[in-house]
Amino acid sequence: MEKTQLSNYSEIIDGVPVLHVTGEIDIYTSPLFKEAINELIAAGHPNILIDMAEVAFMDSSGFGTLLSASKPLRPVGGSLSLVGCNEAITRMLDITRLNTLVPVFVTLNDALTHVQQAAPTAVAA
Repeated sequence: MEKTQLSNYSEIIDGVPVLHVTGEIDIYTSPLFKEAINELIAAGHPNILIDMAEVAFMDSSGFGTLLSASKPLRPVGGSLSLVGCNEAITRMLDITRLNTLVPVFVTLNDALTHVQQAAPTAVAA
């Protein structure tokens, strides 16, 4: 049985961390996916964008990772958002209603605009 591959890297675009993910997110690779997200959360980023344009497949372990990763961001007014999901992933997000907790955007520019417009209300004075 061939083990699936996952790679990722993060960058800051206009002050917002973007995690670029490539490959398949499944039971074998979801720990790496979770670690990458948790590193950004631990660095103090309340809003994180995940570029899923190069993710071919995601199983329930990946959806679970998204759910658990979004929890610590909500109390601080932050969010986890997805960009460029394929049709199958978008459909599962709709069916599970996870898209009500983790916004999904078609383009990175749309997601950046949304996060930047929401940011002033998320910052405590």
